Amino acid sequence: MEVSGLGQYHALANGYPAQAAGTAPQAAEQKAVSARTDTVSLSGGAAYLKGLQEQFPKMSFSVGTGFVGKTARNTGDNADRWAFTLSPKLLEKMRGDPDAEAEYLQKLRDIERATSLADSFVKARGMKTVYCENYVDENGQLHHTSISVRKDELNEKLRAEARENTERLIERVRGNNGEAADKLEKLLNKAEETGELALGDEETRVFSGAAKSPEALQKKDDADDEEAGGESGKSGGCVGINAQKLARMLAAAKTRAQVQAIIAQIQSDLRECDAGKEQGMDVDEASYSAAEQLLRQAQQQLGQAEDREATPEEEMASALAALM
Repeated sequence: MEVSGLGQYHALANGYPAQAAGTAPQAAEQKAVSARTDTVSLSGGAAYLKGLQEQFPKMSFSVGTGFVGKTARNTGDNADRWAFTLSPKLLEKMRGDPDAEAEYLQKLRDIERATSLADSFVKARGMKTVYCENYVDENGQLHHTSISVRKDELNEKLRAEARENTERLIERVRGNNGEAADKLEKLLNKAEETGELALGDEETRVFSGAAKSPEALQKKDDADDEEAGGESGKSGGCVGINAQKLARMLAAAKTRAQVQAIIAQIQSDLRECDAGKEQGMDVDEASYSAAEQLLRQAQQQLGQAEDREATPEEEMASALAALM
């Protein structure tokens, strides 16, 4: 349930590492998930969470019951688009039912993909996230709030390049999902005018829609047909990896943090293929092998990458490679 204002966060004593509590701001227009005081006693919870973290190395997980509001841990340089608070009830469902676990793992992969798209758009636009919170509720739905601002250090040349990047990327999305592209264009045009990009649940759904490939949209149509009495396509289909895109991302990576992000992305793509194979789908073995080779290359490149902050130009180039 969504309510106005950020709910008070309550730590849990259920075996999971909990996020620090914070005081919620009173902004009337800010939407969030109300925090709940109920707790769930789960033995071995920390071990399960650790295993989940290994499956999603780009994402950082903690356990809680809602947003905490603006604190020193989620604002300024500490704002992290990849930090997620998970509902204890969600984890209880995942641990207790293999079918439910498979369903919610797929939802987490969808969240990971949408987050990657949003993160790349923000960086390609020459903006910096200064506040961010993510909460995944007991039904596996993402609730999000964040603020990103235009970087003052960008010169006119980089600002023009950022605008061009945005236009190219929107057209790229339009080829897959016209409706999402229109909403995305309106959202980013507003950010251009104000110098600020504020995202909530509604805006995050735009990125989720834009992140869906034609294949994913077709799967949804197939599922709708199945519910209407059509034939099931659960065991059909083919999954693969866009190795060319990963190669472009790796070529654009200049710092250790950027290379580490590519490694995490490749590992995530490989796991998604493995999951598809377990569900009876065919796997494009050529793209899978190419991704494995890129993973080895990235691991070698990590030792040579510079341990420093990326420049604005490098951030934008890396983000653009991730989106094209």
